[in-house]
Amino acid sequence: MILKKYVSDWLEELAFERRYSAHTVTNYNRDVENFLNFLKQHKSQPVTLELLKEAKPADYRAWLSFRITQGLQARSNVRALSAIKSFLKFLARRRLIEMKSIDAVRRPKLAELLPKPIEEKTILGFLQLNKYFENEPTWITARDRALYTLLYCTGLRIGEALNLKLSDINSEIKVRGKGKKDRMVFLLPIAINRIQEYVKSCPYDLTHGVLFRGLRGGDLLACSVDSRLEQLRIIYNLPDHTSAHAFRHSFATHLLKEGADLRSVQELLGHESLSSTQIYTQIDEMSLLQTYENTHPLEKLK
Repeated sequence: MILKKYVSDWLEELAFERRYSAHTVTNYNRDVENFLNFLKQHKSQPVTLELLKEAKPADYRAWLSFRITQGLQARSNVRALSAIKSFLKFLARRRLIEMKSIDAVRRPKLAELLPKPIEEKTILGFLQLNKYFENEPTWITARDRALYTLLYCTGLRIGEALNLKLSDINSEIKVRGKGKKDRMVFLLPIAINRIQEYVKSCPYDLTHGVLFRGLRGGDLLACSVDSRLEQLRIIYNLPDHTSAHAFRHSFATHLLKEGADLRSVQELLGHESLSSTQIYTQIDEMSLLQTYENTHPLEKLK
């Protein structure tokens, strides 16, 4: 099927030319397959390039409506629509299709979701634990403590942290983030010390390849990190939203709470727009409001 070849070429472009993460490529592939399967059922015929050319805005809207009936949330549908647009743009650049129909479809509205940080006291206590899992090699504990400390110290995205090499580790680290944008992040002595402890205890040669390794020596994967954190959340009664990304949220929120300059935090996070960073100030305002409501004497008159 020629359409399958186009999908394959598009995914290859995302992965190797645009350097999308493996996670994003997998999700985009799944979203496009989901749409093509829906179109096949919706039109009661095999999906070809010609059928795709004839797709109307109503067909895309019907697909999004179908996804909603399947319990998929607006955020998931926004990503799915982005995936379809990306694929169709790929075809349009080859003059195989026009974008009029898909461009007429509005993206689903998203409720503004505030990032959820972990409380400072909770996160500091977690980073001080002697061992995370019983009967586990000590180097794994050292690795996890080094990684969690690094995430909270720098605000790195998990993918950025897992791409680091031993040679990158210094008091200043140059990181390539989203959109191939470079930025500098800084390591406190405690983060450097914990990374050095991990390196000394790790049974694998870390002079080549990535710094953080899995149990058998392969690259440590983001999904494994979050899977372990999910288990630790239950064991240590951590907040429900505990994840690798929650360390990044905590980093930004706690810096701003302590008086850090908004522009500086924007640079450290690698945000393109200041508005992306300003959302963390809203979290602190909500925290302040909650404290105010809980402590003001007039609240006792309710």
